[in-house]
Amino acid sequence: MLEVAEALNSTTLKILQLVAKEHLDITTIAKRIGLSETYISEQVRSLEELKLTNITYERGKRGIRKVCDSTIEKITLVINEEST
Repeated sequence: MLEVAEALNSTTLKILQLVAKEHLDITTIAKRIGLSETYISEQVRSLEELKLTNITYERGKRGIRKVCDSTIEKITLVINEEST
């Protein structure tokens, strides 16, 4: 759980929100968020390592596209759990 919490930042949350709605390639995600494809690709890779996203490869106009989709519906972080 700590690894997931550490991986979540404004960029990764935006990525998760985008790919929860539709399958998107790295280029499209980068354009929508306004950041570089390299940075988005790194962030998506870290989300994939945590099993929060799934990556597939598809043919594109100029080679292979890395396509991302979500493997989760929501994330709930419990900061302080009361003992009973």
